[in-house]
Amino acid sequence: MKNIIHISLIILSTISYAEENKQIEIINANKTYANQIKHPDFWRLIGDVCFKHNNTYMYCDSAYHYINKNKIIAFNNIKINQADSLKLNGDKLNYNGQNNKAEIIGNVVIIDKHMKLETNKVIYNLLTDIASYPEKGKITDKEKIINSKKGSYNSKLNIFTFKDSVIVLGKEYKIHTNNMNYNAKTEVTSFYGPSYILSEKNTIYCENGWYNTITNISQFNQNSSIYNEDYILMGDSLYYNKDLGYGKALRNVKLTDTIKKINIYGELGEYFENKEEIEIKNKPWLELYNNKDTLYMHAKKFISSQLNNKTYILAYNKVKFFKRDLQGKCDSLIYLHSDSIIKMIKKPVLWSENMQITADSLEMKVYNGIVEKLFLSHKPLVIEKVDSLDFNQIKGKRMIGFLKNNKITHFDIDGNGQTIFIVKNEKDEKIGLNYIESSNLSMYFKKNKLTNLTYHLLPISNTTPYIQIEENKKYLDDFIWRESEKPMNKKEIFNE
Repeated sequence: MKNIIHISLIILSTISYAEENKQIEIINANKTYANQIKHPDFWRLIGDVCFKHNNTYMYCDSAYHYINKNKIIAFNNIKINQADSLKLNGDKLNYNGQNNKAEIIGNVVIIDKHMKLETNKVIYNLLTDIASYPEKGKITDKEKIINSKKGSYNSKLNIFTFKDSVIVLGKEYKIHTNNMNYNAKTEVTSFYGPSYILSEKNTIYCENGWYNTITNISQFNQNSSIYNEDYILMGDSLYYNKDLGYGKALRNVKLTDTIKKINIYGELGEYFENKEEIEIKNKPWLELYNNKDTLYMHAKKFISSQLNNKTYILAYNKVKFFKRDLQGKCDSLIYLHSDSIIKMIKKPVLWSENMQITADSLEMKVYNGIVEKLFLSHKPLVIEKVDSLDFNQIKGKRMIGFLKNNKITHFDIDGNGQTIFIVKNEKDEKIGLNYIESSNLSMYFKKNKLTNLTYHLLPISNTTPYIQIEENKKYLDDFIWRESEKPMNKKEIFNE
């Protein structure tokens, strides 16, 4: 019984193979020549030649028909029509009926309902409906042109595979890659290896991904990034909808402003092209760097935005930053690129070693990542810690601070100036507390310690011996020492 089944399977396989590899059938030739001396292996077919194999019709001007080998070599005006779905033209055809493979050479054109392929050589398998080209090829459809050095086309699945120097030219985009698949039916392009997608507004890079040329929706993975002349947005994965102008970056997100030397990191980034805005969320933090030092900042959310041709970076909620010589905290913060101004909003505070600076409105002037000036208004207060018991204090209506190498050199106070500072003798012993009022004054510091006061208008001064100082007289109004909120290193900017 087993032998009968085995023999039956062999017979069925043989019949199937025979059906797929039956003899080439000559349908027409105006003239036929046979010569047993000059060309005993083939017949010459001349004029309006048509032959058929496995339901595929092939046409040419002339041909050599190798009957015993089930093979044809055809010349001039080659045409292959397969089930009205695909048309193939060329100058020369080598067709092997044993393996159903056609080699078309010279001015090859393949046309189906989705596209047109132009190349110099194609190898076409009539059983699998796969046409491959080993030389430069050009694909054209209604929306784009695709060039590559080699590739293949599966007409059953409507899938192209392109390799080596692939260039896609669309109406509003351009693609460069070395390995790409394209589904002509769905018009989805898939990338493998380093790939660039260029448009008028930005460039996208990835090493794996896909792009739907109908919906203009794309997904990019492996070292993916989107960039223009102002920034680079990177992430493990990028999603982009060109029609909506919306992009999303997931995991290990990094936004770089190469001009202002700013990096913003997070786990989620969103790109709004029409608003010219990028949001970085989920444990975000920022680096503002220069050759000497780096400022590290944390907030709940960072936004890079364009408004009136000016670039802003906004930090929202529970902002903290750390730099070796300068630390700060506030609820929100705005960094205006063009003016190099950082504005701290809602309960802002700065620390520089033993000095604390507060005001309802606090702005910093930054140059090359280094703070050069401070602008304080609405209850500005500068506190210098003398020791655990006492503090030097300066208050006014408006104050401007000047820094050099991240060290405060002096403050100018404009309006309602008040100062309290501890008086010491030559032995560095506390001997009194000096209270002064002056409309305008300047304070000078060395190594963040008060060294001199200059009064521009006649001051009102009062000194109290240290042993007679009452506790409530040691502080100016609005005094709050906030050292416990100060981040001591870059890791502490994440502490709430």
